[in-house]
Amino acid sequence: MLSEPGRSHRSLTPLTDKIGALSSTNGILVILAATAALYFGRDVLIPFSLALLISFAMAPVVLQLRKLGLPRTPAVLIVIVALSIAAVVFIVLVASQTIDLAGNLPRYQSNLEAKIQSIKEAAPGGGLIDRLTAMVARLSEEATERAVAAAPMGMEGAQGKPVPVQLVPPALTPLQLAWEVGAPLIEPFAIIGVVLVFSVFMLMEREDLRNRLIWLLGSKDLTRATAAMDDAAQRLSRFLLAQALLNFCYGAAFGIGLWVIGVPNPILWGLLSAVLRFIPLVGTVAAALLPTILAFAVDPGWLMPLETIALFVVLDLVTVNVGEPLLYGGSTGLSPFAVLFATIFWLTLWGIPGLLLAVPLTVCLAVLGRHVPQFGFLDVLLGSTPALTPEAHFYQRILAGDPLEASELAERGLQGQSRQALFESMILPAIHMAQADRQRGALDGPQRVAVWGSILAAVADLDEDGHDTPPAVLCLGARDELDQAAALMTGQLLAEKGIACGYADRGGAVPEAIEVPVVLVAHTGTVTEHQLSRLIRRLRRRIGPDAMLVVGLLGPRELAGEVPEGLEAHTVVVRGFGTIIAAVMQWTPKPVGNGDGGKTESAAMPEPSGTAAA
Repeated sequence: MLSEPGRSHRSLTPLTDKIGALSSTNGILVILAATAALYFGRDVLIPFSLALLISFAMAPVVLQLRKLGLPRTPAVLIVIVALSIAAVVFIVLVASQTIDLAGNLPRYQSNLEAKIQSIKEAAPGGGLIDRLTAMVARLSEEATERAVAAAPMGMEGAQGKPVPVQLVPPALTPLQLAWEVGAPLIEPFAIIGVVLVFSVFMLMEREDLRNRLIWLLGSKDLTRATAAMDDAAQRLSRFLLAQALLNFCYGAAFGIGLWVIGVPNPILWGLLSAVLRFIPLVGTVAAALLPTILAFAVDPGWLMPLETIALFVVLDLVTVNVGEPLLYGGSTGLSPFAVLFATIFWLTLWGIPGLLLAVPLTVCLAVLGRHVPQFGFLDVLLGSTPALTPEAHFYQRILAGDPLEASELAERGLQGQSRQALFESMILPAIHMAQADRQRGALDGPQRVAVWGSILAAVADLDEDGHDTPPAVLCLGARDELDQAAALMTGQLLAEKGIACGYADRGGAVPEAIEVPVVLVAHTGTVTEHQLSRLIRRLRRRIGPDAMLVVGLLGPRELAGEVPEGLEAHTVVVRGFGTIIAAVMQWTPKPVGNGDGGKTESAAMPEPSGTAAA
């Protein structure tokens, strides 16, 4: 087809740019239209998708053959021929094993009937069920006899006797017989042929197809489009090869285990289990259910089916907890909900082929959402990355009135990081979120009290110090429960350094008698120079001139006020947990060794002057 003068397909607007201009209503209509197209076009799209799946799985093999010096065409043909031979061998083995199993099934009928009878007798009311069944059959038979006796006999003699009639179909010609046998096989073999043709074409034209997809994703942003293509190819190729290897090992182990147990046709069940595991969720259960039913019918006792179930449980636990994390890792990037939803969605649209294609196609959608902003909602719905950051998750549970789960989140956070890292990455940012909500009026009075108290309680639940030793530092909040929670966090960090801390009420309320060398005041909000100076003067009047006063500013870095100049003696203003701890440790008695029963030695305390540290 000739193009118009002065016009090139490269000047067309990329697909993602057009989608980005859609409104939300139009976007919903587009999704519905795409779903309808997937359903009504399944006869074409299913072979195409299967071929795409094969091309992704075989692309690394083709690349390895090309690295060995083979041209592209021989490499592709070798891979396709090897794959076809493997499929033929699989079909022949399954067919022969199935025929053998069908021939032996009548031998197991007596065992199966005996087991069913024993189950009925062992069940509560089993004898009653048999008696009721016999009674219903007897009543039905008597009713039939009475109906026949009461019916008019009609004409007597030869004319009243029924004449048996038998319909004999005409003999089939050889051509008709061949059609009867081969007709059901035409469609599946035609689909297989189309899939192979598509696969060869995709492997041969891999680079050209890749370039066209990159243009569709957005030729103006080649970096993002290339990253999306590489991400999808890497995830799918790794997932498919890893799944094929894992399923092969699972099928071999399952077949060998069934052979040892004595279940008939272990080769058949090993092959089927390897293939059925490609189907998410239901495939694994189906792979174990069939041989278990056969073992139930074969063995006169109960040992063989129980051993089969135990074999399945052991293999599944090893595969899920060892094999899949080792081979898959984060290759798919899908959440469990996404896998379940994809299985139901694609099964509804495409039937059994949809089960095989559910995970790969959903991986492509998740990658599209990760790299194309217009489809970002797909990454949120399908991706394995948490939708909420740790601090947002913690604060959301506080807002939802679930402080128990918030405390559990904080405790789980301690398992993978230090206490200071947890405070800086989760709880302190959550405090800043709460203060921002208060400033914009999003929290009313009762809700604010509940949120403040829940955050303080969650921090208190993390405190492991029994406070048995006399405190060397008095920690208090500058204004409210949020500042008090920050003071408690700082005290927990100091306790890890061997410094015992005491705590006062919120709002800077200091006990009348103070016998500690250092008083620590935590402030988590925005503070001006004037407010900070007034806070220091108020605290100094309460604690006296000799105690060391450390004011810790823990507000957002970009919002924190300036530290005033010319502070009073024995006063330090610092920012951040690390600097606060260093300042406090400079003016407190140092612990002597470990396990010394809390003995301390006095540190040399030079006369400090007012200092400020950023």
